[in-house]
Amino acid sequence: MSFKDNLKTRIKADGLFGQLASTIKEPPGKRWMDKALTHELLAMTDFEYKKVSGLDLYTRPFEGGTLEVLVLDNELPIYHTTISDVVLRKAPYWQQMFSIRNIKKIMNHHDVLVTTGKESLKRIHENALALIDLTYTRNDLASLLEEARQGIDKKSITQIRESLDLFFTILDFQPVSVGVQEKDLKLFVRARAGGGAMPVFKHLVLFDEETMQLDLKKGTFSPQSDMDLVWVIQYIKGEKKADLQGPDVFAFLYELALEKAEAHQHGVDQETP
Repeated sequence: MSFKDNLKTRIKADGLFGQLASTIKEPPGKRWMDKALTHELLAMTDFEYKKVSGLDLYTRPFEGGTLEVLVLDNELPIYHTTISDVVLRKAPYWQQMFSIRNIKKIMNHHDVLVTTGKESLKRIHENALALIDLTYTRNDLASLLEEARQGIDKKSITQIRESLDLFFTILDFQPVSVGVQEKDLKLFVRARAGGGAMPVFKHLVLFDEETMQLDLKKGTFSPQSDMDLVWVIQYIKGEKKADLQGPDVFAFLYELALEKAEAHQHGVDQETP
């Protein structure tokens, strides 16, 4: 697969995880999760599917001859044990109920239980991401940059959105809301280490989906800063201009991605420039 395809796979995995994490219900007796979406996310991992005694099981090797076994039900438990042990605990035959040892296993899973619910989802998501090769070259980035420029030239909102998604995935940008922007104006920021109690980000990207105007304000930004909020209001009114516009935004993201790759190559924890 190409680097772009791998990025799209990452975006898909993140999207599935986000949907599942936001819809799962974990109150005792009212547990619920979207099994179809979970199955789709599991298909992106190295778990193998097995149907045993009516249970939908996903397994992968663990250690010491045991397996990591996930049961696809509303609880979404993950165990470190054997398939036969999980089947005994989750779907025992009535004959097995005559053993005190078996009854203890059926009543208490904590000796082999690893995670349930959202924690299991996180584990599945992390496993899916670990299988995606997101290393890239200058040529890979140059191809993404050229496609982004073409999207702007064609005024293709689909292509611009895709290009933003791809670069944002590389650079860990995330959407942010300041409560004053118009509905078509989308804001994105890059996470930055530190900041204390007030979340601090860098490089505010502003994209108007109606006019397709794309801008970037360099430097730190916090949605809780009054000064930053005033700047956004003035920007919306046309009283302030961003540092970069249109294709120059993508050129800047391209340079950030190159710097990130170089920092990673030298084993340096990059501080966002």
